Amino acid sequence: MDKNRKKRQYDSYDSVTSSSLRRAPQAQRLALSHTSYEPSASSGSLSLSSSYIPIDTSHTLPLAHKHLEEASEVSHAPVYDVEPGNEVYDNISHHWMDPNDVDNIDEPAKRRRTLATDNPLLLWTQDIDLYLREFLRREAPGKVPLTCSNCSASRPSDFDYGALHRCKDCVSNSLLCSECVLDSHRSLPFHRLETWNGHYFEPRTLTDLGFVLRVGHKDGSECINVHIVKDFALLHVNGLHEIIVHYCDCHHVIPRKVQLLRAGLFPASTIRPKTAATFDLLRNFQLLSFMSKISALEYYQTLVRLTDNTGTRDLLMVREWRHIKLLKRGGRGHDTSGVAGTKAGECAVLCPACPLPGINLPENWRSSPPEKEWLYAIFLGIDANFRLKRLNVSSEEKDPGLNHGYAYFVDAASFSQYLNTFNDKIEDDVSDCNNHDAIKSASIRGAKGLASSGVGKTECARHDMKRAVSLGDLQKGERYVNMDYFFGSSLNQNTPKIIVISYDIACQWSRNLRKRFEVYGGSFGLPDPYADRQLRFVVPKFHLLAHVEKCKTTYSLNLLTNVGRTDGEAPERGWAAINAIAGSTKEMGPGSRRDTLDDHFGDYNWRKYMSLHTIILRKAEEAIQQREEHVLAFEEFDAALPEEDVQEWTTLVQAWERDPSKKNPFAATLTKITENAVRLELALEDEARLREDLTTSLNDAVHQDVPPGRLIAQGLELEDHQRILRIDSTKIDESSTSLQRSKIIERSNRLFRKIEAWMSIQSLYIPLASTLRLRDDQLGSEEHVPTADINLYLPSEMVGKAYCDPKFLDIEWRLRWAQAHETLHEIRRIILLRSQMRKSKEELITGQRMHTRSNALLKDIADRIRHAVQKYKAIRNALLKLDRLLEKGNWASTLCELTDDDVGGITAAEDDRPEGSRSLSWIWKLAEADTVEGEGKQEALRIEWCKARARAHRWQEECLLLKEEIRRVIAFFNYQERLWAGRALERYPHVDSAMAAGFRAYGWRQSSIRRQMRMMYEQEWSDLSSRLSSGIGAQVGKTDDGDILDCDDINSDGDQRNING
Repeated sequence: MDKNRKKRQYDSYDSVTSSSLRRAPQAQRLALSHTSYEPSASSGSLSLSSSYIPIDTSHTLPLAHKHLEEASEVSHAPVYDVEPGNEVYDNISHHWMDPNDVDNIDEPAKRRRTLATDNPLLLWTQDIDLYLREFLRREAPGKVPLTCSNCSASRPSDFDYGALHRCKDCVSNSLLCSECVLDSHRSLPFHRLETWNGHYFEPRTLTDLGFVLRVGHKDGSECINVHIVKDFALLHVNGLHEIIVHYCDCHHVIPRKVQLLRAGLFPASTIRPKTAATFDLLRNFQLLSFMSKISALEYYQTLVRLTDNTGTRDLLMVREWRHIKLLKRGGRGHDTSGVAGTKAGECAVLCPACPLPGINLPENWRSSPPEKEWLYAIFLGIDANFRLKRLNVSSEEKDPGLNHGYAYFVDAASFSQYLNTFNDKIEDDVSDCNNHDAIKSASIRGAKGLASSGVGKTECARHDMKRAVSLGDLQKGERYVNMDYFFGSSLNQNTPKIIVISYDIACQWSRNLRKRFEVYGGSFGLPDPYADRQLRFVVPKFHLLAHVEKCKTTYSLNLLTNVGRTDGEAPERGWAAINAIAGSTKEMGPGSRRDTLDDHFGDYNWRKYMSLHTIILRKAEEAIQQREEHVLAFEEFDAALPEEDVQEWTTLVQAWERDPSKKNPFAATLTKITENAVRLELALEDEARLREDLTTSLNDAVHQDVPPGRLIAQGLELEDHQRILRIDSTKIDESSTSLQRSKIIERSNRLFRKIEAWMSIQSLYIPLASTLRLRDDQLGSEEHVPTADINLYLPSEMVGKAYCDPKFLDIEWRLRWAQAHETLHEIRRIILLRSQMRKSKEELITGQRMHTRSNALLKDIADRIRHAVQKYKAIRNALLKLDRLLEKGNWASTLCELTDDDVGGITAAEDDRPEGSRSLSWIWKLAEADTVEGEGKQEALRIEWCKARARAHRWQEECLLLKEEIRRVIAFFNYQERLWAGRALERYPHVDSAMAAGFRAYGWRQSSIRRQMRMMYEQEWSDLSSRLSSGIGAQVGKTDDGDILDCDDINSDGDQRNING
């Protein structure tokens, strides 16, 4: 054998290997006793499957050679010798192994390892002709004379009359006579046949051969008093079937619909049913609709094409199936009160990690001390979705819903009466914040031809699960009267006394919430939200950026206490998962739409059940790591500051946390040129133009929601996001984890969608930007452009390339000018912070460990300075381009070019230049920099200290919340396991014994499912609670009564001292 021949894996050849021959004793060798050839699933080639028997050495090689020669006649695919451990090599010879080379197998050879399956499609292409021939071979019986494979009866005289058939759904491809095919399909009545007509196979059904489906008798026997339906339409997963059904009409007759149900068929009507669907089909469609959002019509059309038939039928039975499954899973069949006794939300899939009194909370949770009661707070998210609209088709009378508030949608009748009563009594407030889309949409007219403009909801904001009876339709935008009802209805669903409410317009919606509920007066079951409850209002983190400065601290989840790392954006993620079905529900009637969405929301919650253990595990892993990092960083920072300042700031921030009306320690008090101030000025100008009814090229007629000033400001924000993404992407290398890579990809995808939306509006105002972008696409390569490198073509980028209205140039100039001053202010603040840290390091830091921490912190500060300098340079370059057309004068002498020396130290210790050569950088000589050295320096340090403290506390709180949620999830499944076991132990005297046995069996099955889920969760989280309770920054301190201390009372080592030093 050629020593340079390299070995390769061939997964279908695992019988005669050099390793097997080498391992055998000299007196014996392993040889082939039996060889079979089967298609390989991986490569498409024929595989060699063999077994070994011990024989004498002299017979081994010839016998092996003989079998391999036989194999070579069957397939042209090469067979390669394989080393132990499935080592694989390339550059092989396409010939069978020569037995004369076996003795040289042990000779060493240098071989390069690679995989034969690196290109499986290439291997498969060798057998394309074989596959094609095999497909065509199935078009004919393949043997003459034609006989029945079962009874061997030959019917040459009947050859042209369809005497022999084969089944398309059976594994076997055998031909059977009519009697044998009927006999073999007595329990497979919905299989499809093909009959050989002498030239080709033509479709045939079992009914054509005389098959009859008998229902009503357990053994399938014929009833002596039969009722025959000859044109019964049946829907199965393989198509539509016309069958003959024989009903039982004995004197102890069972209703025909029940006879069908017991046969596994779901009747389309309750009176003289002549159409039914198999349970398999309904289950298949339900799961398929969950995963692919396919509509009933599309599914039915698929069945039609499978059947090669024509016609149209209604799938109302799908709704009935969904409703029955909902009630069954909700335990309503076990209740003696039946469906009529179903309570609001009783059939909803509950969130196991949310606090549910009486289910997963401790018995004494109401008497918990103040420092611990926040752990039992529930986080609710409120939001609306305007993609889930419904056209004004059908009506409640023609299309009533089956779920009357049983699951997630509120009861339609009660909600309609509520709107008729209060719709004109509740006015939406005038916003004192930014012009949010939600506020604006609250007063718009209902779109023409729409019965519902969208859906509003209240849901679990930490775990993204829909809450029972907390969703409903919107008629004219996101009006308070609608959202109040959904919120109040959700409060009725077993909520604890502390409620954290996340809403993108919480600053406006919460202002007069108490007054509005006083108007409702407890009618329609709406509770008083302030009765024996503590409400806290926050704004989701992403949406908070669009609010005014006051809201950014008052409603911030980053700054407020006892919220952990909740981001409040769960409703948005939930909408993204359900939007795919909006196209099919848009044209449904009101009842079918609500029932369909209820079903999909239930499936969404159940899928959360199946993934919650991995979600919490991932969050816990991140929280433990981040807690350690941020607690250490804060302690390092805290120790480097004067003790009197720390005490003052601690008192200040704790007072604000107890009472937000106190002085806000996170807010800056020094006045400076800001981008927000310029944006406000531009917004006021837009408003003035509207009031004066000016008709210019820049009025709101182009786009109602995004005026020119806001367009450019949003473009600058996107540019900032691109810059940050570019910086973070450079940190990803070969050592990065899959989670770190996925986060960058997810951020890039979100930013790309925002850029696309912004560009669509930009093209309305600045059409030539789209032209430039199209030219770039035509001239550029076909390679994908990273999101961070997409050219936004702001007005400054169009200078010298295409015409842009000077007014857009002026808007960008004003925003860029403010941006430049803001960036310089940030640079000065960070330089002061660096100076303070260096001074503290020299005076206070001792030991290698503390020096390492200090160096890491200083490196982080240096990175922040470098990134801010890069941002300033980009802003100044844009100003230079704009100045070519705007001619703003001698501005460049104010905003000078920034060099490395300009961002150097401000003290002699930080500047290595001689005293005579040192000079103060120009960035400290600007007018707004006058107060930075004194009061500004103190303010910068205070804000940074407060934010560092808040970051450490939020991660500590997150660990506490996750530990509590782990306990709640286990308690929840324990509760449900006992609940279903209790149902399984009931006797059910109101039904017959067979039905009672079904009740008990279903109860045991559901109890077992909950037990298995609990055990799986416990296994996944075996040491998670202990890890969350230990380590650096863990909340391990205890008071005298055993309660957990406040985060401020625990240091990184678990000692009971103030974390603020």
